[in-house]
Amino acid sequence: MFKLTALVTVREGADGGKVIDALNSAASDRVHIVRSILEPTLPNTSNGGNYIWHLQFPEEAAYRAWKEDSAGGKKADAALGDRALVHQVDSMAYAGGRVGTKRPLDHGVYRLLVLSVNRAASEVAVAQFDSETYEMGLYIPSILNWQLSRVVESSGARRWTHVWEQEFENLDGLLRTYMLHPYHWGWINRWYDPECTEHMIDNYLCHSFCNFTGQVIAQGGSQ
Repeated sequence: MFKLTALVTVREGADGGKVIDALNSAASDRVHIVRSILEPTLPNTSNGGNYIWHLQFPEEAAYRAWKEDSAGGKKADAALGDRALVHQVDSMAYAGGRVGTKRPLDHGVYRLLVLSVNRAASEVAVAQFDSETYEMGLYIPSILNWQLSRVVESSGARRWTHVWEQEFENLDGLLRTYMLHPYHWGWINRWYDPECTEHMIDNYLCHSFCNFTGQVIAQGGSQ
Protein backbone atom coordinates (compact mmCIF):
# COMPACT_ATOMS: atom_id res chain seq x y z
CA MET A 1 0.00 0.00 0.00
CA PHE A 2 1.27 3.48 -0.90
CA LYS A 3 -0.09 6.54 0.89
CA LEU A 4 -0.33 10.29 0.58
CA THR A 5 -1.21 12.29 3.68
CA ALA A 6 -1.56 16.06 3.84
CA LEU A 7 -2.19 18.29 6.85
CA VAL A 8 -4.02 21.28 5.44
CA THR A 9 -4.29 24.63 7.21
CA VAL A 10 -6.91 26.93 5.73
CA ARG A 11 -6.12 30.62 5.60
CA GLU A 12 -7.94 32.61 8.28
CA GLY A 13 -11.22 33.94 6.91
CA ALA A 14 -11.09 31.73 3.80
CA ASP A 15 -13.90 29.44 2.72
CA GLY A 16 -12.92 25.99 3.97
CA GLY A 17 -15.81 24.47 2.04
CA LYS A 18 -14.07 25.29 -1.25
CA VAL A 19 -10.97 23.43 -0.07
CA ILE A 20 -13.05 20.41 0.98
CA ASP A 21 -14.91 20.32 -2.34
CA ALA A 22 -11.68 20.55 -4.34
CA LEU A 23 -9.91 17.80 -2.36
CA ASN A 24 -12.94 15.51 -2.48
CA SER A 25 -13.05 15.97 -6.24
CA ALA A 26 -9.32 15.22 -6.51
CA ALA A 27 -9.84 12.00 -4.52
CA SER A 28 -12.77 10.77 -6.61
CA ASP A 29 -10.46 8.95 -9.04
CA ARG A 30 -11.23 5.29 -8.28
CA VAL A 31 -8.92 4.07 -11.03
CA HIS A 32 -5.87 4.83 -8.89
CA ILE A 33 -7.17 5.51 -5.35
CA VAL A 34 -8.49 2.68 -3.19
CA ARG A 35 -9.25 4.61 0.02
CA SER A 36 -9.57 8.24 1.00
CA ILE A 37 -10.54 10.26 4.03
CA LEU A 38 -10.89 13.98 4.57
CA GLU A 39 -11.72 14.95 8.14
CA PRO A 40 -11.43 18.08 10.29
CA THR A 41 -8.83 17.81 13.00
CA LEU A 42 -9.87 17.68 16.64
CA PRO A 43 -8.85 20.30 19.24
CA ASN A 44 -5.35 20.26 20.77
CA THR A 45 -3.41 19.17 17.73
CA SER A 46 0.05 20.68 17.32
CA ASN A 47 1.00 21.89 13.83
CA GLY A 48 -1.76 19.52 12.76
CA GLY A 49 -3.70 21.64 10.29
CA ASN A 50 -7.45 22.12 10.03
CA TYR A 51 -7.94 18.96 7.95
CA ILE A 52 -6.30 15.58 7.52
CA TRP A 53 -6.45 14.43 3.90
CA HIS A 54 -5.35 10.83 3.46
CA LEU A 55 -5.23 8.80 0.25
CA GLN A 56 -4.25 5.17 -0.28
CA PHE A 57 -3.02 3.64 -3.53
CA PRO A 58 -2.37 -0.03 -4.30
CA GLU A 59 1.27 0.75 -5.17
CA GLU A 60 3.62 3.66 -5.80
CA ALA A 61 3.09 3.45 -9.57
CA ALA A 62 -0.61 4.19 -9.09
CA TYR A 63 0.26 7.22 -6.95
CA ARG A 64 2.68 8.48 -9.62
CA ALA A 65 0.10 8.03 -12.37
CA TRP A 66 -2.53 9.88 -10.32
CA LYS A 67 -0.18 12.69 -9.36
CA GLU A 68 1.51 13.24 -12.70
CA ASP A 69 -1.08 12.36 -15.32
CA SER A 70 -4.61 12.33 -13.91
CA ALA A 71 -7.14 15.12 -13.57
CA GLY A 72 -7.31 14.32 -9.84
CA GLY A 73 -3.63 14.97 -9.31
CA LYS A 74 -3.87 18.29 -11.11
CA LYS A 75 -6.91 19.27 -9.04
CA ALA A 76 -5.04 18.42 -5.85
CA ASP A 77 -2.04 20.53 -6.84
CA ALA A 78 -4.30 23.45 -7.72
CA ALA A 79 -6.29 23.20 -4.48
CA LEU A 80 -3.31 22.86 -2.17
CA GLY A 81 -1.42 25.56 -4.03
CA ASP A 82 -4.24 28.13 -3.83
CA ARG A 83 -2.73 30.66 -1.43
CA ALA A 84 -5.99 32.59 -1.24
CA LEU A 85 -7.50 29.57 0.53
CA VAL A 86 -4.63 27.51 1.93
CA HIS A 87 -2.08 28.87 4.40
CA GLN A 88 0.07 25.77 5.02
CA VAL A 89 0.36 22.19 3.79
CA ASP A 90 2.58 19.50 5.23
CA SER A 91 2.47 16.61 2.78
CA MET A 92 4.04 13.15 2.93
CA ALA A 93 4.09 10.36 0.35
CA TYR A 94 5.21 6.98 1.66
CA ALA A 95 5.02 3.23 1.24
CA GLY A 96 3.15 1.65 4.14
CA GLY A 97 5.74 0.34 6.58
CA ARG A 98 5.61 -2.22 9.34
CA VAL A 99 2.04 -2.59 10.58
CA GLY A 100 0.57 -4.03 13.77
CA THR A 101 -3.00 -4.77 14.76
CA LYS A 102 -4.89 -5.93 17.84
CA ARG A 103 -8.43 -5.73 16.50
CA PRO A 104 -10.20 -3.96 13.63
CA LEU A 105 -12.00 -0.67 14.25
CA ASP A 106 -14.86 0.61 12.14
CA HIS A 107 -14.72 4.02 13.82
CA GLY A 108 -12.54 5.82 16.35
CA VAL A 109 -9.69 8.33 16.47
CA TYR A 110 -6.95 8.33 13.83
CA ARG A 111 -3.72 9.96 14.92
CA LEU A 112 -0.48 10.63 13.11
CA LEU A 113 2.84 12.05 14.20
CA VAL A 114 4.94 13.46 11.39
CA LEU A 115 8.60 13.92 12.24
CA SER A 116 12.03 14.60 10.82
CA VAL A 117 15.19 12.74 11.80
CA ASN A 118 17.76 15.48 11.36
CA ARG A 119 20.83 14.48 13.37
CA ALA A 120 21.02 10.69 13.47
CA ALA A 121 24.34 9.19 14.47
CA SER A 122 23.95 6.34 11.97
CA GLU A 123 21.44 4.26 10.06
CA VAL A 124 21.73 1.75 12.90
CA ALA A 125 20.40 4.40 15.29
CA VAL A 126 17.50 5.20 12.94
CA ALA A 127 16.66 1.51 12.67
CA GLN A 128 16.64 1.24 16.47
CA PHE A 129 14.33 4.26 16.68
CA ASP A 130 12.04 2.65 14.09
CA SER A 131 11.92 -0.61 16.03
CA GLU A 132 11.25 1.00 19.41
CA THR A 133 8.57 3.28 17.98
CA TYR A 134 6.79 0.34 16.37
CA GLU A 135 6.89 -1.51 19.70
CA MET A 136 4.79 1.22 21.31
CA GLY A 137 1.83 -0.60 19.83
CA LEU A 138 2.84 -3.76 21.69
CA TYR A 139 3.22 -2.09 25.08
CA ILE A 140 0.49 0.58 25.08
CA PRO A 141 -2.93 -1.06 25.30
CA SER A 142 -4.99 1.77 23.81
CA ILE A 143 -3.14 1.61 20.47
CA LEU A 144 -5.28 -0.87 18.54
CA ASN A 145 -3.73 -0.55 15.08
CA TRP A 146 -0.46 1.10 14.16
CA GLN A 147 2.08 1.63 11.39
CA LEU A 148 5.45 3.35 11.11
CA SER A 149 6.57 4.38 7.64
CA ARG A 150 9.53 6.17 6.12
CA VAL A 151 8.68 9.06 3.82
CA VAL A 152 9.59 8.93 0.14
CA GLU A 153 8.87 12.59 -0.63
CA SER A 154 7.52 15.48 1.38
CA SER A 155 6.83 19.18 1.47
CA GLY A 156 6.04 21.69 4.17
CA ALA A 157 7.76 23.03 7.24
CA ARG A 158 10.45 20.32 7.33
CA ARG A 159 11.98 17.55 5.26
CA TRP A 160 9.74 14.91 6.80
CA THR A 161 11.26 11.46 7.22
CA HIS A 162 8.72 9.38 9.19
CA VAL A 163 4.96 9.01 9.63
CA TRP A 164 3.76 7.26 12.80
CA GLU A 165 0.06 6.34 12.50
CA GLN A 166 -2.25 4.86 15.13
CA GLU A 167 -5.93 4.06 15.59
CA PHE A 168 -7.63 4.44 18.98
CA GLU A 169 -11.09 3.55 20.12
CA ASN A 170 -11.58 7.02 21.63
CA LEU A 171 -9.77 10.25 22.40
CA ASP A 172 -9.01 9.23 25.98
CA GLY A 173 -6.94 6.36 24.62
CA LEU A 174 -4.70 8.87 22.85
CA LEU A 175 -4.53 11.83 25.20
CA ARG A 176 -4.33 9.86 28.45
CA THR A 177 -3.38 6.20 28.08
CA TYR A 178 -0.89 6.79 25.24
CA MET A 179 0.58 10.11 26.28
CA LEU A 180 1.01 9.14 29.93
CA HIS A 181 2.30 5.61 29.39
CA PRO A 182 5.81 5.06 30.83
CA TYR A 183 7.07 3.40 27.65
CA HIS A 184 6.24 6.66 25.88
CA TRP A 185 7.63 9.29 28.24
CA GLY A 186 10.21 7.14 30.02
CA TRP A 187 11.79 5.44 27.04
CA ILE A 188 10.79 6.77 23.59
CA ASN A 189 11.11 10.43 24.54
CA ARG A 190 14.89 10.22 24.77
CA TRP A 191 15.02 10.34 20.95
CA TYR A 192 13.24 13.72 21.12
CA ASP A 193 14.96 15.23 24.17
CA PRO A 194 17.90 17.57 23.37
CA GLU A 195 19.42 16.72 26.75
CA CYS A 196 19.72 13.02 25.91
CA THR A 197 22.63 11.59 23.95
CA GLU A 198 20.21 9.70 21.63
CA HIS A 199 18.45 12.91 20.58
CA MET A 200 17.97 13.00 16.81
CA ILE A 201 14.41 14.23 16.10
CA ASP A 202 13.74 17.80 15.03
CA ASN A 203 11.68 19.45 17.76
CA TYR A 204 9.18 20.80 15.23
CA LEU A 205 6.60 18.00 14.94
CA CYS A 206 3.13 17.60 13.45
CA HIS A 207 0.81 15.90 15.96
CA SER A 208 -2.61 15.62 14.38
CA PHE A 209 -5.75 13.55 14.92
CA CYS A 210 -9.34 13.26 13.76
CA ASN A 211 -12.39 11.03 14.00
CA PHE A 212 -12.72 8.31 11.37
CA THR A 213 -15.15 5.69 10.12
CA GLY A 214 -13.88 2.63 8.30
CA GLN A 215 -10.33 1.38 8.64
CA VAL A 216 -7.57 3.91 7.96
CA ILE A 217 -4.43 1.87 8.57
CA ALA A 218 -4.67 -0.63 5.75
CA GLN A 219 -3.17 -4.05 6.31
CA GLY A 220 -0.96 -3.68 3.26
CA GLY A 221 2.27 -2.93 5.09
CA SER A 222 4.98 -5.30 6.19
CA GLN A 223 4.62 -7.22 9.45
